[in-house]
Amino acid sequence: MDRDGVAVSGVGAVSPAGLGVHALWRAIEDRRVLTGPVTRYDLSGYPTQRAAEVPPGAVAALDSLVPPHESLAARYLAAATLEALGDAGLPAHRRRGRLGLFVGTVMGTRPLLDRAIGRGPLGVADRAWARPDELLAAVRQVVTVDGPAVLLAPGCSAGNEAIAAGAAAVASGEVDVAICGGADELSLEVFAFFTSMRALAGDEIRPFDAGRRGTMPGEGAAVLVLERAERVARRGRRPLARVLATASAADAHNLTQPHPDGAGLIVTIQNCLDRARVEPDDVDWVCAHGTGTPANDAVEARAVAKALGGRRRPVVSSVKGQLGHAEGAAAVLEAVIGVRALAHDLVPGNVTLLDPDPECAGVDLVEPGGRRGPVRRVLSQAYGFGGAVCTVLLGKGTPDAG
Repeated sequence: MDRDGVAVSGVGAVSPAGLGVHALWRAIEDRRVLTGPVTRYDLSGYPTQRAAEVPPGAVAALDSLVPPHESLAARYLAAATLEALGDAGLPAHRRRGRLGLFVGTVMGTRPLLDRAIGRGPLGVADRAWARPDELLAAVRQVVTVDGPAVLLAPGCSAGNEAIAAGAAAVASGEVDVAICGGADELSLEVFAFFTSMRALAGDEIRPFDAGRRGTMPGEGAAVLVLERAERVARRGRRPLARVLATASAADAHNLTQPHPDGAGLIVTIQNCLDRARVEPDDVDWVCAHGTGTPANDAVEARAVAKALGGRRRPVVSSVKGQLGHAEGAAAVLEAVIGVRALAHDLVPGNVTLLDPDPECAGVDLVEPGGRRGPVRRVLSQAYGFGGAVCTVLLGKGTPDAG
């Protein structure tokens, strides 16, 4: 990939902080923990009734932004797409150039089945829960998509895979504009799945903490608009960030457990550095997958320490302690935060960290208050069940700033 070629020209988000990227970034800056009691479902049968839910007021406000749709995830995605295109200065319709749509998800429209439980037998008209491509249909209602439309579902690495696919399409000239998004909504299946794995936290998610007990589901959608940097400049605008490199791997070690050596993650980090022609010490922040589960965090910390071994320990934090784990939306929400971190020179902290795990001593865990200072490159990584790993390296919007 041309290191200066693929630019982020716009971002959009719907998150537990509410509607819009401003609300999301403000929550990160204010160090707000957005997990809390769930209002949408009765979770009395589960070990915790907490998650990171898009506020009911924000859900209601979608009525003024996007058309009705049974799937909340689809509406989140449509709203984030419109915000991102507006941020990029691009019209939703009648624009120049070919636009492609690349979306990652885990649950798709499956949560529709949760809301149907107890209503009696399902008819043909109730089968939208089995149509994950409805996520794309909702975007097509508000945006003209005249290029490829691709839905990716390799587990929780899906959001980064959408960014990788869109960046490749832009770099190759297949599309002029790529909408790269991730979307998921709260679902009973996810609660049941994490309960069966004994991986639900009871109070808060504490990534990299010695006392971490698990994760909590989250929800939302986020979008990056990608274009060639020169195209952005021709439109008289400045890129928000650059996609310096992406890399994917599949260690296929275990259905639910990461490889004990973090082999897939190490490969993707090294490939990103090689493709971007940068050194380990050139990475200013590692936006970690950091789920807060006992199995994940120590493995991830050791793998990052090995892959980014340089003159200093790699700087690492996870925002899942604030946002929960939004499955297919998580990585793109984190990429949006990465874009903002580059613009504001702020590394978000591990907000819920109390007692750093000694097994994570190979990395420099950011204190809860975060760190001010130059942020020129952000490495954002995501795992998926089954061994999928995808890493994205972002840089400042202008080459001379990096």
